[in-house]
Amino acid sequence: MNNLGETLKEQRMALHLSQKSTCENICSQPMLSSIEKGKYIPNSQILILLCKRLKIDMELLSLNDNYQISSINSFNKKVDDLCNNHKYTELKKFLLADETVAKINTDQQTQAYYYYLSISYLQADKNLDSFESNLKLAISVHPHPIVLTTLDRLIRISMAVLYAKRKNNTKYLEYLTKSFEKFQVANFEANQIVIFYLAAYSNILLEKNIDALNWINQGIDFATKNNSHYMLANLYYLLAKIMTKENKSDLALDSINRSKIFTDLFNEKVFKLN
Repeated sequence: MNNLGETLKEQRMALHLSQKSTCENICSQPMLSSIEKGKYIPNSQILILLCKRLKIDMELLSLNDNYQISSINSFNKKVDDLCNNHKYTELKKFLLADETVAKINTDQQTQAYYYYLSISYLQADKNLDSFESNLKLAISVHPHPIVLTTLDRLIRISMAVLYAKRKNNTKYLEYLTKSFEKFQVANFEANQIVIFYLAAYSNILLEKNIDALNWINQGIDFATKNNSHYMLANLYYLLAKIMTKENKSDLALDSINRSKIFTDLFNEKVFKLN
C-alpha cells in the first residue's frame, strides 16, 4: 500500500470519482488535493469519512510480499490475488483443495500454507478456533527458531491478536513479546511493519488506547526510518479511530500532533522496544 494520500487518490480514481464529488460535505477540494499530494494529513474525522466514501477498509491487510506455498508460480500467484483482493472465502476453498495441498513440498511452504489458512478462517468465517489451530500448526513447523523469520513473527503476532480477541491478557502479552524477540538485529522487511500494526490493533481490542497509540507511533517511525510507505495509511487510520474514540478528532495526524497526543493529552511517554 502506498502512503495515505496516494492510497486515497488511487481508490478515488478506481471508482471514477472527481475530487469535487469525493470531498462534498467532508472537506474543501483544495484540502483533498493537498491530502492526495502528501502535503497535508487530515484530522481523524475527515480521514474516516473519506475512507467510508471511497469504500476503503484500512483494517483489511495485504502483505507487501506474500509467501510461497508451492514451487509452482501459478499457485503462489493465486494466493497473491486472493489475499490482495481480500477474497478470503475463495482463498480458504483454494487452500483446502487436494490439488493445492499436493503441491506443498517444503517446511517453509507448509508454514506459509497454515498461516494463510488461519487468516482465511478468521476473515471468511470469524472462526477463532480454526484461526488458532492453524496458527499452532504453522508454529509447529518451525517451533523453536534460533532466528525468527518475519513469517515466524507474523504468526506469533497473529496469536497475540487471537488472545486479545479472547481478552486473555497473559497469552496476548506472551505472544506479543515473542513476536518482537531480537527484533533490533533483524534485517528490515516491509512486512515487519504489519507486526506493529497488529500490536496496536490488539491493544485496541483490549481497550488499551494509550498502549495502542504507542505501537502506532513506533510503527510509523519504523516505516519512515526505513524509507517505506507501506502500512502508513493503515497506521494513520488506526490512529484516527482512536482519536475519534477519545473525542480528539480535530487533531491532524501529522508527526507534531502525534507528539501532542502523548504529551498534552495523555501525559504519556512513548515506550520503545528493548
